[in-house]
Amino acid sequence: MSKYKVTGIPACFLLCIALFFISENAQAQKYRKLSDTTKLNKEYAEVSLDIVNLKAKLEKEKSKTAGYQSNTSSSSDKAARSAQRSKDQAKTATNGNTSDTRKAVRDAKRANRKARHAENAESDENDNSKRISKLQTQIDKKQARLTDLDAQHAALMAKLN
Repeated sequence: MSKYKVTGIPACFLLCIALFFISENAQAQKYRKLSDTTKLNKEYAEVSLDIVNLKAKLEKEKSKTAGYQSNTSSSSDKAARSAQRSKDQAKTATNGNTSDTRKAVRDAKRANRKARHAENAESDENDNSKRISKLQTQIDKKQARLTDLDAQHAALMAKLN
């Protein structure tokens, strides 16, 4: 039995818990002294700039959304029409004419390419949606940090008064 056990709880476990709570408090109020004002202002400016850059990226991604949506719908329409044309061509190719058979194969390959293009367009649209939500999450986190910095700034100014 170790001499550092306190009521059956290992000392390292207690130390980990204590460090966790200390680090949480340190994170909540990082700037405590008036001499920290310049550091706070610097971080505030950096976070504000990050928010502006993220919002610009978000607007750029949102502007791409309409293009992806129209590309997805037009690609799927083209793929469906091409598949129907290929099916019709295959019906006429059953007569045994080799030129009809070649044309049916060519139409089938074209329909397959268009179907893959439609799948890619849908994938691009989904990726765009994921990028938009990721950027929005990053902006929300930065906004929360900015709010925290505002509170710290107000606490510093209250000490001054």
